[in-house]
Amino acid sequence: MSDREQQLLHLGDRARRGVALPAELDQLAAGITEQAARITTLEHVAAGNRQHVAAVVPELEKAEAALARVRAELHALASEVRGIGPIALAGRRDAVARIRAALDEQPTT
Repeated sequence: MSDREQQLLHLGDRARRGVALPAELDQLAAGITEQAARITTLEHVAAGNRQHVAAVVPELEKAEAALARVRAELHALASEVRGIGPIALAGRRDAVARIRAALDEQPTT
């Protein structure tokens, strides 16, 4: 809790007990107005964040689905070995390993 919030709680307590001075009541009113403005600002920020998430999530889901399809094709490519010579097979396996590493953001040597 901030110092300002503690001060407002103290002023509110004094007002409840009926011992607040007029200047303290003015401070309390100003503090309540400040806090209301802060809440409004935070509500606008939260609404903007929700809109941003709503726009980004579908694109993220599409990208994740595309990655899953690429990984499935890589698995199929790595599994198909019939009729491929040893040199071509080694080249294919190296290529598959490089693509997997790129998908996983791991450097290859």
